[in-house]
Amino acid sequence: MNIKKNKIKFKYKKLQKFIEQIFYNCGLNRKSSQDVAYGLIRADLRGVWSHGAIRTGVYANRILKKKINVNPKIKLIKKSSCSALLDGNNGIGFTVAKTGIQKCIQLAKKNGVGLVGIKNSNHFGMASLYIEEAVRNNCVAWVFTNASKALPPHGAMEAHFGTSPFAFGAPTKNKNKPFLLDMASSGVARGKLKFAAIRGEKIPFGLALDNKGNPTNDGEKAWSGIMLPFGGMKGAGISWMMDIVGGIFTGSNHSGNVKNFISDFSGPAGVGHLMICIRSNLFQSHSSFVNKMEQGIKKVKKLKKAKGFKEILHPGEPEYRNFLKNKKYGIEFSIDQLKELNSLAKKLNIKELFLN
Repeated sequence: MNIKKNKIKFKYKKLQKFIEQIFYNCGLNRKSSQDVAYGLIRADLRGVWSHGAIRTGVYANRILKKKINVNPKIKLIKKSSCSALLDGNNGIGFTVAKTGIQKCIQLAKKNGVGLVGIKNSNHFGMASLYIEEAVRNNCVAWVFTNASKALPPHGAMEAHFGTSPFAFGAPTKNKNKPFLLDMASSGVARGKLKFAAIRGEKIPFGLALDNKGNPTNDGEKAWSGIMLPFGGMKGAGISWMMDIVGGIFTGSNHSGNVKNFISDFSGPAGVGHLMICIRSNLFQSHSSFVNKMEQGIKKVKKLKKAKGFKEILHPGEPEYRNFLKNKKYGIEFSIDQLKELNSLAKKLNIKELFLN
């Protein structure tokens, strides 16, 4: 344990087991508890703190309120030679999406291309979590999801579509450092708004409006207000597209009907995902593909650098560096975050962590 300036650093393995036990004590089955704990800590290791252990209480609360099926029967309800539609049976999103990407990879390995739609799911954490598994299996991959309403369509002053992240990945020569793009259709992941307040941080102006339509740098006010899409009408259009492919196409909730995972307990969230995997050797050998990826990356890195930049990194490279650093030195948490985790553990009769 390393405490400094109201921050604490800890090794990830112990925390991962701690979080796994929290979910197991909430009633989630052991496999799903492991899936959630792995996904949250993987996000923290990669520096994506908005989708990390800070969300433990959010998922636990929904389970304790019995709004997630703790022992889902995930069903394959429709398929063709290269496609499948899965019914997540309102299971925790991490397990449902993991099942989906594994099926997608299987289809791609057999047929060259795999397409998997998922309905009746929940928030699945960091989208790149599933891309990582695909690229480890030599696939080029896309993951799409819809989400609860947070963004206004272009020209509207009312939230209707989700921030709906999507991710893309491709293998490189270093299997642990793929090209990996993971982004929301808003200027920033929505979770960063709410959880910035927990971390004692302000958000930049320009990301959201409060519920009166005024610009704000307060995460709580932004959360209850309206997020702004990146690129104006372009981001708004992508958000709408994501609702179509993740929601309408898969038969999931859509058009503002996905339940807010944190605050709406009136029923299942009804989130939808779409996954696409393509075998990297479909049109050429895998070695040829990754060699060309390497050539492309090296060429970009040699370009003249913009003012203030010492180097050019490809998407996924900053997170890889965070992973190496955080795995070695520990993941940083605020003391308030730790108190929140320990409070939840106490309610679930789990020994608290890091208390002097």
